[in-house]
Amino acid sequence: MPYTLQMLRALMEAHPDRAGNLHIHVESLENSIENQPAFCLQGVRTLFEAAHATIAPHLGVVFARNAGFPDRMRAVVEALDFSIPDHPDAQRINQTISDLLKGIDDTATALARLSNIPNMRHGGSLDWGTLQRQHARMLGGLCDALVSFLFDVAWSRPAAGTPELEPERYDDFVGFNDWLDDECGMVEIIAARFQPSRILYVLDPIQYDAQRVAWAAEQNAAASDQEAA
Repeated sequence: MPYTLQMLRALMEAHPDRAGNLHIHVESLENSIENQPAFCLQGVRTLFEAAHATIAPHLGVVFARNAGFPDRMRAVVEALDFSIPDHPDAQRINQTISDLLKGIDDTATALARLSNIPNMRHGGSLDWGTLQRQHARMLGGLCDALVSFLFDVAWSRPAAGTPELEPERYDDFVGFNDWLDDECGMVEIIAARFQPSRILYVLDPIQYDAQRVAWAAEQNAAASDQEAA
């Protein structure tokens, strides 16, 4: 039976408008676990990064420019409210569950360290050992549970402030927009020329976000390679 990220699948089905941008990453990770377990770690990290990018604006979290993977995870977790409404000890419950979930910080740190080891996520010799199926299933189950939980908690709370206007959000991703425009070339319709990145952002924002997160993950991987060199 093919491996399925059941909780994330249920989340996307229940909230296609909120979690739909995860679809491409969920399918990729499921396929990796099933057919190429050695490469699953990249898919796990990318799924977490897609969750960070989606949940953070809803919570009013702004990542520092140089924030690493564990820092982004910590910022999201700290912004979540785990209290139970109308319970007399709501704040105590929030603090206690927050203490319990500090293990997520350890998980994020461990994933970052593991993904920076040669041959675990990228690079390395063909003669070296790689992650095997039991590792892939464990990482997949971990990702399925934690990412779906973070989404459930985040979307059960009111959004922080008002959403950004389209030009401001689009202009926040200059690096990705420039890369996409260079890759695809300008689109010409009659005598008019349009940027592929802006077309994708306006007409298919879910696909835009998915590709942007994947591009950012590749940039982070390249930066990690340079630091390790």
